[in-house]
Amino acid sequence: MKTYYDKITSKYQKELMKSLAEFIAIDSQYDESSASELNPFGFGVSDALKFIEDLARKDGFEVTNYDNKVVEIIYGRGKSNLTIMAHADVVPEGTGWDQNPFELVERKGGVLTGRGVADDKGPLLASYYALKALRDNGLLGGYQIRFLVGGNEESGSLCMEHYFKTLKKPMPTLGFSPDSDFPLIYAEKGIINFKIEDDIEIPGLISVEGGVASNSVIEKCVLKHELEPKFLTYIMENFKRDEAVIQTKDDVTTVTFVGKAAHGSTPEKGVNAGLLAIKALAGYTKHPHLQILERLYSATDGSGFRCEGDSPDMGHNSSNVGLFSIFDNHLSLTVNFRYVDTCEKSKLIGNIKVSNKAFDLTFLGESPLLFYPKDTLLISTLLKAYRDETGDYDSEPLAIGGGTYAKEADNVVAFGMQFPGWESNMHSPGEQVKKEDLFKAMSVYARAIVLLGKELKDESQI
Repeated sequence: MKTYYDKITSKYQKELMKSLAEFIAIDSQYDESSASELNPFGFGVSDALKFIEDLARKDGFEVTNYDNKVVEIIYGRGKSNLTIMAHADVVPEGTGWDQNPFELVERKGGVLTGRGVADDKGPLLASYYALKALRDNGLLGGYQIRFLVGGNEESGSLCMEHYFKTLKKPMPTLGFSPDSDFPLIYAEKGIINFKIEDDIEIPGLISVEGGVASNSVIEKCVLKHELEPKFLTYIMENFKRDEAVIQTKDDVTTVTFVGKAAHGSTPEKGVNAGLLAIKALAGYTKHPHLQILERLYSATDGSGFRCEGDSPDMGHNSSNVGLFSIFDNHLSLTVNFRYVDTCEKSKLIGNIKVSNKAFDLTFLGESPLLFYPKDTLLISTLLKAYRDETGDYDSEPLAIGGGTYAKEADNVVAFGMQFPGWESNMHSPGEQVKKEDLFKAMSVYARAIVLLGKELKDESQI
């Protein structure tokens, strides 16, 4: 049976699909080579933000583009605001696709594929058209709706830092970010990113390079070595053909270690090609520093550097080597580490320092742990919106390892749009969403906006 919100949002399905195809076609990964003061995250991200800016302006919303970092879409006035936070940037496409990653493809069963279709361009547009449907049907008023679209969520959230800290924009009264799972996320692990560096000389080694982002499991790592029979024999005897592909040309051996991509918050779901390369080099050369790295980072729970931890609510700690390279005798390794609420951050940092004392260690940044009790107004209201709209009263709020915009603002949690039982392949080849889920998400978000809006109106009358 269709709900009222299904009926009012169904008129926007064609618009959503058209916009999504155009949006996916924009390669909006962070591009350092084209980054500048005018385009702080590169041309592609600026183009994606401009796409949203133009769309919202055409639809009659009040729109401001803040320095090609954040696009702000406003509707209404009021002392209180309901803020929706989504992002236009995507992770790099990686390898292993059977299509152009920057093309929206509809497959059998109405499955949509393309980079960003689930993270976060599809959910962004589902939220946007939910907002548009409510406005067009006269269901908003008495408070301000603020829709924020950032351009740097996948690479540090400098976009929202600019909006809230530099521009000093007011924090949300209530809000959500459509950038994770339904029914909703009440807790997110803390994140610590750090880099290990070392000057290291390995006879015969030319270079090693693997990884596209710290928050993705390394899918492919390419090692180049001078042609040496003993090295070739070692690789063939210790690695399977499908995990170490060997090529020789012009007295150079190229070994491509092949892993399995996964989100950096769940490294246990992938196979890290960078760690395969470390294992190969450590085993063949017996270099003490490479052996230390293998010991420290092979485990995906942080136990290698004495940072394991478990929680009844949040699960366990995780460690992902996202970038690994050796060039000109200089080794660099970037780790994305996530911790649960039972851990003390200062102790974790201390253990990281002690465990890596053989290397140059740099902390690149951190994101605090987030935890909202399940009985808070925000959690209970969003959960009611999801349950009333879907009829799913069994699924419970989740704690996750991923980090979302919820950490960048007050009174915001991640809310959809991956439905229970579906694997969207975020940060992996074949990123996907079901078209029917995309449409249902519109009605869920519409109901959520109305329910949160009622709370804001009641508050403003006190």
